[in-house]
Formats: sequence, C-alpha cells, structure tokens
Amino acid sequence: MSQINAKSWACLVLLGCAAFAYNTSESFPVGLLPEMARDLGVTEPQIGSLLTLYALVVAVTVLPLVVAASGIARRHLILVTVGVLVVSNVAMALAPTYEVVLVSRLASATTHGVFWSLVAPTAAMLVARGREGFATSIAFMGSSLAMVAGTPLMAALGTMWGWRTAVVVLAGVAALAFAGLAVVMPALEVRDNRTGGLAGWLPLLGSTLRNRALLRLCALTVILVVAYFAVYTYISLILDRSAGVAGSGLAAILLTYGLAGLVGVWAIGKFLDSSPHRAALMTMWALTAAFVGVGLFSPWAPAGVLVSVVLLGAAFAATPVFLQATVLRVAPGTSDVASSLYVVAFQIGIAGGSFLGGLAVDADLLAAVPWAAGGAVAIAVAMLTFCTPSPSRTTESKAVV
Repeated sequence: MSQINAKSWACLVLLGCAAFAYNTSESFPVGLLPEMARDLGVTEPQIGSLLTLYALVVAVTVLPLVVAASGIARRHLILVTVGVLVVSNVAMALAPTYEVVLVSRLASATTHGVFWSLVAPTAAMLVARGREGFATSIAFMGSSLAMVAGTPLMAALGTMWGWRTAVVVLAGVAALAFAGLAVVMPALEVRDNRTGGLAGWLPLLGSTLRNRALLRLCALTVILVVAYFAVYTYISLILDRSAGVAGSGLAAILLTYGLAGLVGVWAIGKFLDSSPHRAALMTMWALTAAFVGVGLFSPWAPAGVLVSVVLLGAAFAATPVFLQATVLRVAPGTSDVASSLYVVAFQIGIAGGSFLGGLAVDADLLAAVPWAAGGAVAIAVAMLTFCTPSPSRTTESKAVV
C-alpha cells in the first residue's frame, strides 16, 4: 500500500463512489416499484421494464461507444460518464411522465457500459506496476457497497420522502464524485495502443476479437454470471422455502450477504496481484461450494443454507474483480475495448441467468437451480484447473485463463 500515494488513493475512492452511484442507479427501481408506478400512473411491470431496457441498452451500446471514443483521454471520458449520470438522475427526479423517466434512464444506460469499461484500466493506471489488482478491488468496493446498501437505502428514502427525493440524493452522490474526480484525477499516461477514433476502429476491434484468451474469459464470465443470477434473482424465494426466512429476517440475511461481499472484495484484492491464478480458482471453488451448499442443505438444514448464502455473497463479489483484472492482463494493448466486451458478456449473463431462473420457477424446478449452477461453475473451474497449465512462480502474475 506504500506504493499508492494519497492522490491516487483519493481517486480510487472517488471511482468507487461513482461505481456505487452507477450500480445503485441501475437497480433502485426494484425497491420502489409501487411508489413509482402510483406517481407516474403506470403499471408495476412498466416500472420493472426500466431495468430490462437499461440492461439491453448497455449491452448494445457499450462496444461501439468505447471504440468510437478510443482516442479520447480516459480522464475526460470518466468525467463525461459520471456527469451524464448526474444529469440523467436530476432529469428523472423532475420528470412529469413515465416517458421522460424512461428517456432519462436510457441516457445513463448509454454511458453505464463505457464507465465500467474504464474503471479497471483507470484504476490500474493510478498505481505502480504489480498493484493493479489491489487498485481494481478498491474501485470495485463501490459496486459491492451498492449491493449492500444502495437499493435498500433508496427504498427507505423513497418510502419516507418519495422516490423523487431519493433520486435527487443519488444524483448528489454522483455529483460529489464528479467534483472530486475533476479535482484529483491526473492527466493519465496512455498505456495501451489505441489507434484513436472511428478511423482505427476496425483494426482495433479486429485485434481484440482475435484475442483467444479474452474470448475464453468472456465465455467464462457468461457461465459464472448466468449461474449466479439464476440463483440470486430468486434468492428470497429460496430462503423463504428452505429456511423460512422472510420479512426482517430476510433483510438481515441479505445485509450479512452484502457485508460478506465486501470481505470477499477485500480478500481477493490482497492476493490477486501476487497469485492471480490461485485467487481466481479459489474464488470459483468457493462459488461452487456455495451453490452446492444451497442445494444440499435446502431440504433439511436451514442453518446450512444461510451459511451457504453468505459464502455466495463473498465469492461472487470477488468474481468481477478477478475477471476484470484478468482482462487487463490478457489484453493490455486494447484494455478499454476488451473491457467493453467483458461488460457485454456480463450483461448477457445477467439477462440469461434471470431468464433461466424464471423458467425453472415456472416449471416448479427451483430446487434444481443451485445444483445446476454449481455444476456449471464446477465444470468451468475444472477446465481451468486441468486444461490450463499451472503457472510457475515466474509466470503466475501473468496468467489466469
């Protein structure tokens, strides 16, 4: 940690604040469906579609936007994306109709993927070589904190003072992050080989798509995220049926789940730079154990289910950190575009996992979902364990996939 100066620390923390605001902005309608529906005079499924359309826009726009902006300084892009988030949330809070809310949401969705494609490369550029994984974990703390407190806090504020006030508060958090980054973020040296602008997008994209390690990583991302969201989307239903946890008890276990996520991010940040391959494998084995535990203990051991859910929170919170850090290792020359491909894979995983989990619930097969998720992750981690040569001490820091 001595290799990270105070200004870089401040910038990493502010990136985490911006990440918190972005992830909370994406998901907060979940906790305010009835309030928003009543105020805007629409149905609750229409409010729910704000999340679906948001994810779709992120997946469709991230790659072309990142490629088109590849010649723009990373500092400027970060400030633009956070600035758009501020403006879109203010517009949403003042929106007279559902249509204006939708347009405001989709405006921030277009910059959501760009922001997340820049976070890890930017964090890595703020620290000395060999500290990139730790820096990424600090910036990603904001994402985990959003999972712990973002949506519940927005729901509480919305219930007390109205959903519009809650959105204004969120816009204020984003505005503080914007102001802080404008002051402390340095003019970063460009470390990659971006060709810049639209003129070079075809060679840039082509070289990225020919990167087999990156494509394997994106495939791994889809598998892990599909498995997770197939379970997580219906975690409250699983806890209710298997452990009788609902109401305040559910809120307490989900809070513990989120706090475990913070521990998971901190833990992987400690070991990711020195032993990335082992850190990744340990995280995925923990994820597998958590899924199997939920499936195994559900019929007869509620306490085992609760422990498995907490382990799931720690393991999955660490997962995006090692995946994004691996993007930087396997595509150092095209880090922004490679990160955007990773964002697309992640969004596909979210949509696919939620969809498959919903099909299982409709078919009364919810009990099989954790087993299927655990099996999918176990196959993926076994392939990495036995089909990828174990790195030596000299190459350990360079390879994960």
